[in-house]
Amino acid sequence: MKDTIISVGIDVGTSTTQIIFSRLKIKNTGGFGSVPKFEIVSKEILYRSDIYFTPLSSEAEIDGERAAEIIAAEYKKCGISPDDIDTGAVIITGESSRKRNASSVVDALSEAAGDFVVAQAGPALESVLAGKGSGAAALSEESGMVCANFDIGGGTTNIAVFKDGAAVDTSCLDIGGRLVKTDGSNNITYIAPKLQKLLAARGISAAVGQPLDDAAAYKISAAMTDILEQAAGLSERTPDLDIMVTDKPLDGSIPIDIFTFSGGVADCIYAPQNDMHLYNDIGCYLGRAISQSAFFTRADTRRAAETIRATVIGAGNFSMDVSGSTIEYCGCTLPLKGIPAAYVELSESGDIPLLRERVSAALSRFDGAAAICAKGLKCPSFREIESIADSIYSAAAENIADGEPLVVILQSDIAKALGQALKRRIKGGFGMVCIDGISCSDGDFVDIGAPAADGSVLPVIVKTLIFGG
Repeated sequence: MKDTIISVGIDVGTSTTQIIFSRLKIKNTGGFGSVPKFEIVSKEILYRSDIYFTPLSSEAEIDGERAAEIIAAEYKKCGISPDDIDTGAVIITGESSRKRNASSVVDALSEAAGDFVVAQAGPALESVLAGKGSGAAALSEESGMVCANFDIGGGTTNIAVFKDGAAVDTSCLDIGGRLVKTDGSNNITYIAPKLQKLLAARGISAAVGQPLDDAAAYKISAAMTDILEQAAGLSERTPDLDIMVTDKPLDGSIPIDIFTFSGGVADCIYAPQNDMHLYNDIGCYLGRAISQSAFFTRADTRRAAETIRATVIGAGNFSMDVSGSTIEYCGCTLPLKGIPAAYVELSESGDIPLLRERVSAALSRFDGAAAICAKGLKCPSFREIESIADSIYSAAAENIADGEPLVVILQSDIAKALGQALKRRIKGGFGMVCIDGISCSDGDFVDIGAPAADGSVLPVIVKTLIFGG
């Protein structure tokens, strides 16, 4: 059996806003006579939008009305309506995620974009999506080498390290092409606060109102490039790195074999402009400084498959997984959005006697619905499945209000049996969704889409929502 899902990715970044539409093909790869196993087997980009400057109503706020107009126009241009969209993500990145109205704008855009288009933000998530969209994750899997992608946009550099196709580390730095802005006369109109601290530490003079001549621009770009080299482990770390770290530095314990670059500044690395002030910022200078850095003189640096569109492709093609090898659901109106995840320990038989107490404690932390997440037993017996169902149902009956769903998410392939056991116990009041093959952690948020592939598959997105910071 095959089916297709139409997905949208919308990236509202520091500098640019862009959209892609993709077709994701789902196939039962379980084989004849085996348990059905549904997977996304191919991803085809149907449409790439124009690249727009992210509309701002002020330095502190996104122009939400203009952003909505851009998205509506691109839907019309592509000939796709929000009703055609099965899944996708609106991701807000870089300095845009720190605007006062970031949360409300991106939530409104996700509602307008389709029934199961979710809002996402957070530097770790951005790093992973950009790394997947750039091709770095695939490169690590194909080569068997550790690959780090540096996605350099207008306000931040999102770094993701991949091993065998999986993200093993992330970091975010306040390094980007629009940390210094200029007017039409090349006079500085803006310097980001963190960059001001770095320049002061390096003894580099730059101030709003001063001209950004070549000498000053190269000094500033060299300072930012040095921070990137430190983050990559290509030079010794100094306290200056701490100034520019957004969340956390890379762990450094995993040696990196290959580097790739994506984001708008990557285009300035590989296609340098003759007019260095083309974008009224420092991006062209930063790209040139990186092209002459240790990344290209001493390291194995390869060109990414996607550069400026890496994050939006990641949002459209890699933000969703599917659960369909064994699933069970009843009494729920799908999609479900923004369900907080509560992890409980359930990985061996000895955990079952404590399960009711653990599930009850987890559910009691939330006013509304929550998803109970666990590893699950590999090969549970019938008695163990029944005991697990008794514990989960008993805790849910005391903690879940009428009309709220019971959501159970497991890594192990036991959702069908457990879901059927739960269904026998539920006599109304609340519905149930039980899915497996999905990994999520305490504090994540889960979105579950409407059934696809004749009801055999549920699209699932696991995300972290972080605004500001």
